[in-house]
Amino acid sequence: MDISCTFEQIGQWHGIFPSNGTAKSGRYDESNLCVKGLGFDKWAVVANIIPDEPIQKYLDRGMTHEAIVRGCITFLNKPPTKRARKPKYGTLVCRHYNILGDKISASLLTTEKNNKYFWGRGAKSRHSRKVSKRGRPRKKK
Repeated sequence: MDISCTFEQIGQWHGIFPSNGTAKSGRYDESNLCVKGLGFDKWAVVANIIPDEPIQKYLDRGMTHEAIVRGCITFLNKPPTKRARKPKYGTLVCRHYNILGDKISASLLTTEKNNKYFWGRGAKSRHSRKVSKRGRPRKKK
């Protein structure tokens, strides 16, 4: 079940310093998480998700917190239009969430390293996957 929702727009410094009026949907998380593929094909994002209806309405219908979050993530993973092929924010996967009143504070994993809707940029992994070549290249048979 899809639950229509949006990301909460935040300034670059999230209220610490005055912003110049630009706001984005979240920020890349540069902490060292224990996630397979982090920094190679997955990057961590921290954001607040706001459902269109209050969360209590979904709870009254018998849905669990996990089902609400899963419904919001499937809605955000849809392409914005019929012609668009890719999701707007990359493919999102929820890693951890907290319900704070009528919004969901979530730690997400995305497949895009540099998305214009998030502050910052996805960090490279500390460990390189690149295999070094030693010696001269072999001839292919």
